[in-house]
Amino acid sequence: MNLLFGTTYSILQKEYIDSTVLCQCVLVSLGVDPPHPRREIRIEGDLVLGGLFPVHEKGGGIEECGRVNEDRGIQRLEAMLFAIDRINSDPTLLPGVSLGVHILDTCSRDTYALEQALEFVRASLTKVDDTEFICPDGSYALQEDIPLAIAGVIGGSYSSVSIQVANLLRLFQIPQISYASTSAKLSDKTRYDYFARTVPPDFYQAKAMAEILRLFNWTYVSTVASEGDYGETGIEAFEQEARMRNICIATSEKVGRSNAKKSYEAVIRQLLQKPNARVAVLFLRSDDARELLSAAARLNATFIWVASDGWGAQESIVKGNEATADGAITLELAANPVPAFNRYFLSLDPINNHRNPWYREFWEQKFQCSLGGGGGGGAGAGGVGSGGTVSLSLPPCEKGVLVDDSNFEPESKIMFVVNAVYAVAHALHKMQRTLCSNTTKLCDSMKALDGRKLYRDYLLNISFTGEESITEESTGEERRGEERRGEERRGEERRGEERRGEERRGEEAGEERRAQESTGEECREDESRGEESRGEERRGEQSRGEQRR
Repeated sequence: MNLLFGTTYSILQKEYIDSTVLCQCVLVSLGVDPPHPRREIRIEGDLVLGGLFPVHEKGGGIEECGRVNEDRGIQRLEAMLFAIDRINSDPTLLPGVSLGVHILDTCSRDTYALEQALEFVRASLTKVDDTEFICPDGSYALQEDIPLAIAGVIGGSYSSVSIQVANLLRLFQIPQISYASTSAKLSDKTRYDYFARTVPPDFYQAKAMAEILRLFNWTYVSTVASEGDYGETGIEAFEQEARMRNICIATSEKVGRSNAKKSYEAVIRQLLQKPNARVAVLFLRSDDARELLSAAARLNATFIWVASDGWGAQESIVKGNEATADGAITLELAANPVPAFNRYFLSLDPINNHRNPWYREFWEQKFQCSLGGGGGGGAGAGGVGSGGTVSLSLPPCEKGVLVDDSNFEPESKIMFVVNAVYAVAHALHKMQRTLCSNTTKLCDSMKALDGRKLYRDYLLNISFTGEESITEESTGEERRGEERRGEERRGEERRGEERRGEERRGEEAGEERRAQESTGEECREDESRGEESRGEERRGEQSRGEQRR
C-alpha cells in the first residue's frame, strides 16, 4: 500500500521543557489532571500509540456528544485494537517490543477533539530521559506518574478534527496518520508537516462525481456542503470539475453546525426554489446527510442524490428514510475486506470485551436493551461528554443476543485504520533495527523517541503490502523482499504519475478557462429557459381561470 503524505518538511525545531530533579531523586510530572473524569482506553506497552475516533456523534444543544457511532466509531476503534494485537503477536515485526495504546473519543467535534488531544501533548511535555539524572548512590532517578510519550497518533476521522489536532501535534513533533480525513487542505506541505494519511484527497471523488453527472447528462444541479474543511473544500473541488464539463450550479447551500432540524429544512426549501435542478450533489458528514434526508422526508421533497463518502455505503444514514433516499448514487473509497477483523469483531461481547469502555453502551444502543449495572454502560456513563442516549427504561438484554452476520456490516474504512497502525509499526521497526542493532528490545536511543526522525527518516519512506500485514502466510524475509520490490515499483509509478499530472494540469487549466466562459453563458440560458417555462405556466393558468370565469 502507499501512504499519502501531507508533507515531507518540518519547519519547527523541538523545544524541550526543563524538569526539576528533586533531592529524593524523583522526577515529578508537569502535567495537570483533567478537570472532568473521562472514558479512555489505556494499554501499557514499551511504545504507545494515540488514537482518536468518533465514538459518539455530535450532541445537540449543550451536550458535547450524542448517540454512539456504531460503525465509524466503535468498529474503527476496534480495528486499531485488532491491529495492535496482531502486531504484538507477530515475531517478525517489532520483536521484543510491545505496542500500547491511548485511545480517546472525539465526539465528532473538532473543538472537543482538540481538548482530548491535549492528553497526548501532556505526555510529551513530561518526557524526560531519566538516564541523564544519576543519584549520589549511582542509581537512576525515578519518574513519578509520568505517562509514556506518544510515539504517533492514529486519527482523526473527520478532516476538521484532523486539521485541529495536526496544528497541535506538529508543535511537539508527534507524527499523525489519518485513516479517513480526505480534505485537500491536509496536503499543504508547509502547514501539516507531521501529518500523513492512508486515504486519497477529495479531488479524486470530486472528479468522479462530475463524471457521473456528465454520464447521465445532468447539467443543472444544486450542491450542499457541511460547514467545515471536508464539505467546503470538497464542494469547491467538485465545482471546479463541474465547470470543466459544462455543468451548471443552480444554488450552493451549506449546512451549519447548529444541528437543529429547522436548519436542514431551510436548506431543503432553498433547493426547492430551483425546481429545474432535480439533482443534489452532497459533500456532507454522515450525521448531516442523515438529518438532510429526514428533512426532505418531512417536507415531502424528492431529489436525485449524488453523495460523497460521507454518506458512502452506510445503511444507518438511510434507515427510516428509504423512500427519500431511493435512487441515490453514493461514492465510497475502494478498500479490500479484512476477514480476520470480521471474525475478531463478531467474537466480542460485553462479557469478554473489558478493555473498551464504550462497548456496553454500543451494545445497548444496537439491541435496544439494558445490560443493567456495571461499568461503562448506558447514557452518560463515564463523566462529562460521554453523551450516550440509551434509555434507562429499556428492557433487559436477553441471553443469546449476539452480533452476527445477520446484523453486522463491516465498516468501509477498516482497511485504512489497520494500514495506518501497521505503517507506524513498520516505521518503528525500521527505526529499531537502525538504532538498536545490538538488541531486539527497546534500547536507550529509542526510549526518548525523536518524533521528527521517526516521521522524516522512517515513516515517509515506509512501504508494505497491506494484505500481508494481516495474514500469517509470508515469512519476514519474504515480506522484506516484497517491500523492496514494491517500493521500487511504486517509485517508478509515482514519478510517471507526477510527469503525467503536470502535463494534465496544464491542459486542464486551459480547458477550465474555456469551460468557465462557455458554462457561464449556458447556465444563464438554462436559468432563463426555466424562468420562461414557469412564466408560460403562470400565463396558462391565468388564461384557464379567465375562461372558467
